[in-house]
Amino acid sequence: MTSMLIYEKPVGLHRERHRDLRVGPSAQRYAFARDTNSVLLAASELPQAGLDYPCVFVSTDEGPAMAALLGLRDRENLFVDAAGDWQSGSYVPAFIRRYPFVLAQTPSAQEYTVCIDECYPGLNRVEGEPLFDADGSDSAWLGQAKQFLIQFRQEMEASRAFTQRLAELDLLVERAIDYPLAGRSASLSGLLVVDEHRLLALPAQELESLFRPGWLGLVYAHLGSLGLLPRLAQRLSLRLGQAAAAPQLH
Repeated sequence: MTSMLIYEKPVGLHRERHRDLRVGPSAQRYAFARDTNSVLLAASELPQAGLDYPCVFVSTDEGPAMAALLGLRDRENLFVDAAGDWQSGSYVPAFIRRYPFVLAQTPSAQEYTVCIDECYPGLNRVEGEPLFDADGSDSAWLGQAKQFLIQFRQEMEASRAFTQRLAELDLLVERAIDYPLAGRSASLSGLLVVDEHRLLALPAQELESLFRPGWLGLVYAHLGSLGLLPRLAQRLSLRLGQAAAAPQLH
């Protein structure tokens, strides 16, 4: 899973190149995420995200990470409709909310560059929030956007300690998750979940290492969120039914 999957043309934010640009609303607000069936998730988001999405673990180059499942098929987000709106009342992950900005790591891995997706349709020179003030300094709005990016990066780094501890305790197992779809059984494979039997078998001291930082509660929020898979399958069944009922153009 790559952090750039929702960005078509991310470029480093430049005071001269982007000086006159503003970030306005897009008619299809979340259309950029329509083809994204999962996004990385900070552990701090799990209590909210776990109420709306199955939250699992995925393998990355930096080790296991948390992810929210937004769909069951490739390139399909079941929470973004044809108009580009996110499902009303559902939590929108920070991974999505930071768009059209993203922090890109430099080759030295010591610094991060703020990038913006130049393909975002809300970029214009007439309306919306200015990126820079008249003197070329960051606008107050851009400053808040940068702070959000930094906070999200920090939350993801803190989450790494949580997921690494689960891996150290050998609690993460690859599992195919079965779910009902249109009267038959379907399956998702390649996902990592916490093995509750191994969790309950941990010695008291190791269980304490999860309890004190509040991680044990996150583990059970993850396990509870897996019960949302049938609801996600229902969303897919409904979408398939609507597609089948729609008039076909000849």
